Amino acid sequence: MLTYNLNERGTLTLYEYLYKCIKDDIVSGKIKTDEKLPSKRNMAKNHDISVITVENAYAQLLVEGYIRAVEKKGYFANEITNQISENQEVTENVSEYKINKPEKVKWIVDFNSNHVRYDSFPFATWSKIMRQKLLDEENSFLMTPSRNGIWELRSAIAKHLREFRGLTVLADQIIVGAGTEYLYGLIVQLLGRDSVIATENPGYRKISMVYESNGVRTIHLPMDNQGISIDELEKSDANIVHISPNHHFPTGKVMPAARRHQLLEWANMGERYIIEDDYDSEFRFSGKPIPTMASIDKNQKVIYMNTFSKTLAPSIRIAYMVLPFELMDKYTKKLDFYSSTVSSFEQYTLAEFIKGGYYERHINRMRNYYKDSRNKIITAIRNSSIYPQISIEEENSGLHFILRIKKNIDDENFKKYLKDKLINISCLTDYCYQYDDEVINEKFRKEFSHKFIINYSEVEESKMVEALKIIEQALKFTAEKDT
Repeated sequence: MLTYNLNERGTLTLYEYLYKCIKDDIVSGKIKTDEKLPSKRNMAKNHDISVITVENAYAQLLVEGYIRAVEKKGYFANEITNQISENQEVTENVSEYKINKPEKVKWIVDFNSNHVRYDSFPFATWSKIMRQKLLDEENSFLMTPSRNGIWELRSAIAKHLREFRGLTVLADQIIVGAGTEYLYGLIVQLLGRDSVIATENPGYRKISMVYESNGVRTIHLPMDNQGISIDELEKSDANIVHISPNHHFPTGKVMPAARRHQLLEWANMGERYIIEDDYDSEFRFSGKPIPTMASIDKNQKVIYMNTFSKTLAPSIRIAYMVLPFELMDKYTKKLDFYSSTVSSFEQYTLAEFIKGGYYERHINRMRNYYKDSRNKIITAIRNSSIYPQISIEEENSGLHFILRIKKNIDDENFKKYLKDKLINISCLTDYCYQYDDEVINEKFRKEFSHKFIINYSEVEESKMVEALKIIEQALKFTAEKDT
């Protein structure tokens, strides 16, 4: 007769503990294959528990396949092979496996961070809309949203683009997705993995990484003072070019009208497309907003993309793209099996946030906030002792500018010194791809060396005085080391 000490069950219920004891004996081989278990009544009597308790334990063992019931004969143990060694091996592997989590550094100033200031998020308005939408759209939240995004959000985005980016599109041209990386993948499937995508050099490396992970070849074309080189593009075999004409990262350059029209002419020569990443366009601090390339595209050759991660918060993973009519038809025929990757809850909330004018007011408030922050940081730099040794470039749009050091220094030594002193910074050469031609590489080094990216979206102005003193020390240290 099987006998267990039920007083050792700890926090488990009686039936859970009995189930566990019998299961462990079957797995260990103590209860042999095909061995008959005591009847429910005998097991209950032996342990002074109710028959219902035994019945529940046996029922769980039956469901999991440890025992089987034979009519008019009782319960028998099933064959469970190699469980001891397998379980031990799994346990050992799990105990040995450790994830090396990078330690979170508490920087004095982080010029690499592109996060928004968390205290700037409109929590009160956002939560108010969420609560209201829960009441108004309670049934809609439980339904599968349209594969391209709910109509309310797409129509709100279309209206926003028309009023603030000069871009007239239909809601039916818009596809909403959980982040731009997801949308890049859709573009690859839409245009084919035999496509060749040209990207800017220097440029945001993640773009090429996402495309390449989707099986597409990318080429990195050099930039001149107007943007991506049209001469190099025409010489290449690219049929798609991915650009950020309104505020390029990392150089901060804005593409002039002449180069935009040259790119549109290139796209008109066959089955070619331009992916316009409207990065950081909401934050322009002087002059009028730069028109999108899509707004001057007469031949439906531009795929426009943007995201709400920068203007609201990175955790709000809502991005969108506007497809030309021909590509939208192709998408509908080829990729209509996809489901929406953004929850209805977030979509309805954002739609109302835009339609109610809250998004416009938030952008205006953030633009003023960041303009003031930028001015204070630049003033601090100009009032510091390092100002004669540096210059500031491309500061009129976006949330970063370039700090160029006039003297010849070793960029890597300079960065390392700052990071050791808890100042996080990157230089333009960190975003440059190397070429086989060393002459071109040397030209790149001359053009982009000694230029550092100052991303100020999360910088506390009060920390700038301390940061500038450390930068001054770094300049002295690097100069002494190089001599």
